[in-house]
Amino acid sequence: MYQPSQTSSAAVNPLDLNLRPAQAKDEAFLRAVHDAGRAWEFEPLKAAGEDELLAKIYKQQYAAQHDVYFNAFTLAKYAVVEWCGQPIGRLYADFRDHEIRILDLNILPAYRGRRIGEIIVRSLCAQAATEHKPVTLQVHPLNRARTFYQRLGFVVAGQPAAHSPGAGAFVEMAWHDPATAAVQA
Repeated sequence: MYQPSQTSSAAVNPLDLNLRPAQAKDEAFLRAVHDAGRAWEFEPLKAAGEDELLAKIYKQQYAAQHDVYFNAFTLAKYAVVEWCGQPIGRLYADFRDHEIRILDLNILPAYRGRRIGEIIVRSLCAQAATEHKPVTLQVHPLNRARTFYQRLGFVVAGQPAAHSPGAGAFVEMAWHDPATAAVQA
């Protein structure tokens, strides 16, 4: 199982961040990031000491998530987020003609709160602005990431379509370039 190393409280320089394509050798790390990102949902199981059941659920959820991503998002890029050469998270994004869709951005808990996610999302928004398209995503309404995205200018764009992955359980959010929106208004 992947174990993160000790962290420092040093500020994050964007030049120290790197996105590299995820590879088969990253599987254990990607699962660890997935599990850490879903921990908030399964706190009651963890508190009840249901570690075996929790491990089974995480394994099933990871497999189901990847099945959906690889089948529904054929243009997606799957990356390991590195800080100073250390893997600390993952970014899955789909680059379509009409949008950049964040499928999953997850930073290990030991590295959160350092604006790493913000640097990555702002970079995606800058790319989308130059291409005149929105950045979209789905987020669980109870996930604190929803507040993070709102702080970065994402707005609720409705519920996912009934046929889309996660329909009913997630909120659709979108970011549009304010400069482009002002010109179009």
